[in-house]
Amino acid sequence: MSMRKFIISLLLSLPSVVLAQQFTEYDRKVFNEGQFLTSSDLLFASGDIPWDPVSPIKVYSIHDEDDETIVTFSHSIYFDSQWVSFSKGIYIVDEDTGDRYKVRGYTGDLSMDRLLIIKYCKGRNVLISLRFPKFKRKVKTISIFNPGHESDIKPSNRRDDYTLPLAYKVNVKALRKRYKEHKINVFE
Repeated sequence: MSMRKFIISLLLSLPSVVLAQQFTEYDRKVFNEGQFLTSSDLLFASGDIPWDPVSPIKVYSIHDEDDETIVTFSHSIYFDSQWVSFSKGIYIVDEDTGDRYKVRGYTGDLSMDRLLIIKYCKGRNVLISLRFPKFKRKVKTISIFNPGHESDIKPSNRRDDYTLPLAYKVNVKALRKRYKEHKINVFE
């Protein structure tokens, strides 16, 4: 092998070596215990929701099931394999009354005690639904807050900016209408 080819192959292998060194044993454990979801396990947002890696999480729809309100989020996926998690501390505030609704968990059999690992969905908006106590009938406008929770599981390379509010002054009626139009059943 010529010296030039050797140097080129060394440079090409360098990023993967550097990347591999950034992961800790904790990251490997979190990854091995994660909940893997591929495109066959997920639903995708309709075309009117733009893919947005800068602000990747948007409220997509709202509907009621039995004694719960289901809030579905559109999450823009940037990598071929991406960790995704929603905090156990997420809560919704009714803008008119100040009533709070704390998250109960993901829909279906997914656990908030394990990370979601989304694979093969790069460049798409996946839908992820969370369960909350059923909203009172007169709820019109909500805000969604994500203060974090002490038992949240997150990779060591995850920044802490996920504690920022997810959405301000969301129109509940419009999002209920979107659900009826699209009949979304995520993770069921």
